[in-house]
Amino acid sequence: MITLKTSDRTPRLAELKVTYKRGKRQKAREDGPPRVLNSAARAEEYLRTVWDEDTLDLREEFVVLCLDASLSVFGWVRLHTGGLDSSPVDPRLVFAVALQTASAAIVVAHNHPSRDVGPSEHDVAITRRLSQGAKLLGIRLLDHLILGRSSCYSFADAGRLAE
Repeated sequence: MITLKTSDRTPRLAELKVTYKRGKRQKAREDGPPRVLNSAARAEEYLRTVWDEDTLDLREEFVVLCLDASLSVFGWVRLHTGGLDSSPVDPRLVFAVALQTASAAIVVAHNHPSRDVGPSEHDVAITRRLSQGAKLLGIRLLDHLILGRSSCYSFADAGRLAE
C-alpha cells in the first residue's frame, strides 16, 4: 500500500474535468448522421455534421469521437484547436477523455486546412502513439481521419493504423 503524505506547501495538481450525461437515445433519422461508426466513410459522414465548416480551411482542430461497445457514438470532444498548419495533441488527454467517458472505442480526427489530406510525419507518429496507448488500455482505436474540404484520409483504410 502506498500512502501519500501532503502538507499545506504541497502544490495541487491540475485536473482535467470531462462531464457528460447520457441522454435519452434519439431515434436514428434516415437523413441524419450515422450513429454506428463501423467504417471510415460513416465516421467521416458523422464528423462532417459536427465540424464547423468555416474552420476546415482556417485552422487545424483535433476531435475525439467516443463510442460504446456497439460502435455507436455517444459523444465527441474538440480536444484541441491549433494554428494554420498544426494542432499538436497530447495522447494522455485523448485517453483521459476516453477513460472518463468509459468509451469502448474511439475515432480521432483532425483537419488539414491546406486541403492536402496526406498524413505528415507527425500525423504518423501520433497515430502510432495513440495505437500503442489504446492497446495498453484496452480501448479500440478504430481510425484516425484527416479531413479536407472535400476529401478524407483514413489510417485504417490505408492499413497504417497499427504501424
